[in-house]
Amino acid sequence: MFNEEYTESQTRKKIIDKLLITAGWDINDQSQIIPEFKIKGAAAYNFRAAQKDQGRNESGFSDYLLLDRKGDPLAIIEAKKTSRDPIAGKKQAEDYADGIKSEKGIEPLMFLTNGYEIWFWNRKRYPLYMVHGFFSREDLERIVFQNRFNENLLDMKINTSIIDRDYQIEALKRVFNNLERKRKKSLLVMATGTGKTRTAMALIDVLMRANWAQRVLFLADREALADQAFSYGFKQHLPNEARCFIRSGEVKGSARLFVSTIQTMMENFNKLSPAFFDVIITDECHRSIYNKWRDVLSYFHSIQVGLTATPSDFIDRDTFKFFECEGGAPTFN
Repeated sequence: MFNEEYTESQTRKKIIDKLLITAGWDINDQSQIIPEFKIKGAAAYNFRAAQKDQGRNESGFSDYLLLDRKGDPLAIIEAKKTSRDPIAGKKQAEDYADGIKSEKGIEPLMFLTNGYEIWFWNRKRYPLYMVHGFFSREDLERIVFQNRFNENLLDMKINTSIIDRDYQIEALKRVFNNLERKRKKSLLVMATGTGKTRTAMALIDVLMRANWAQRVLFLADREALADQAFSYGFKQHLPNEARCFIRSGEVKGSARLFVSTIQTMMENFNKLSPAFFDVIITDECHRSIYNKWRDVLSYFHSIQVGLTATPSDFIDRDTFKFFECEGGAPTFN
């Protein structure tokens, strides 16, 4: 498939439509998807004028508009033919999003694709990122909810019944600062006995209360660490949240807190939407970013926080690179 060259129309029919179906969308149901949606407002007018100046005859139509269950805009998809760089549609998608926001008062999320690559843009939260598929309707609704109602993390109170040591609180503030700067990855280096699990639970507590997260996965490379997070971490510190220990192919969508070993998740990750989890916390992450393990973490579009007790001087450079550490230093040490 990746050697085929298709026109934009063929790309939609032969590739994009199938990918949307895989993500759970009914492409024939216009209460879910409106193809060739006409954009009204100043943004669409300006786009049409720009195209006319360039000698192109394109009108203000979004290739796809994805709708929520109330019929409100969720996301637009800007499609290009397979031989074009999908990023070429960035300004066009932004103009369409501005037009919808002007008309409906709702800022839609954006996908840019040529069928072979898919890029996702949530302007309020993060820069443009390449993703591994379209998101489900439920996932997009959750992201839009978080965009509307999330609170400034640096203004949130940290639950001192979970953590009360200055360095634990400082670790959380470093992560919050990253997220407020639109950086979705953080790496925490904390020695054994300094309360890594409690720090992770306090982080989850704040992210959920601040409406930055509704589904969280704690990922460990050993069953004992996963048991500790499930029984000691979630049960003791977040007792009112529905939780699920992923031991096989069954993932309970009604849960909000999930625990899994990375070996189990390797067998199941591609059955889930790339946006199924809002946050993934990886324990002993310096052992979890290689080969197929790295594929699991790279697959999900989520806030990602790595935990490790290994001193930073002994962490492989790939770990710093994966967690996008500035200057080759962890977010907190």
